Amino acid sequence: MSGKKSLNTKQSIEWILDGKILAHPTEAIWGLGCNALNESSYKNLFKLKNRDENKNFILLASSLKLVKEFTVPLAKQDETLLNNTWPGPVTFLIKYKDSIPIHLKNSTGKLAFRVSNHYPIKTLLKGFNGLMVSTSANISGEEVINEPSLIIKNFANDNLAYYDEILGDEAKPSTIIDLHSKEIIRP
Repeated sequence: MSGKKSLNTKQSIEWILDGKILAHPTEAIWGLGCNALNESSYKNLFKLKNRDENKNFILLASSLKLVKEFTVPLAKQDETLLNNTWPGPVTFLIKYKDSIPIHLKNSTGKLAFRVSNHYPIKTLLKGFNGLMVSTSANISGEEVINEPSLIIKNFANDNLAYYDEILGDEAKPSTIIDLHSKEIIRP
């Protein structure tokens, strides 16, 4: 491996903009992320995790306003629910617009969005100002790795570095709720 693998906020933003994969702290666990609108990065993350491409990733956004750029118009009560819940450790499945990039489309017609209240993620997204994938730092089906140096060692990829910040204090990964049916997908 070459170069520095521990990055500050500015370097992490540049890393994502360069189409690379970033290990990052979330509210509860370490995640792997990339620029969701960069098709090459998005597909590389599937390969890195050995993840079935039929499974979707959670997308982090800096605001509800940004999320709405990618979703169908929201019912007033749904927008109120999102405004009352975000920022926070809750992910919502929301129907997306047909105009989203093809690599983000799936058979459900919905994408998983979260507006985080975890300060390091908020800071990163403010500077990045785009959609960022966030998925657990593990090979699909295996235990999550919650130590940045072990993430780097385990994946051994020159296009992977970690955002040198702290985890949040949530006990478990974000709750996932289908915004339209209100079904809780992951408690």
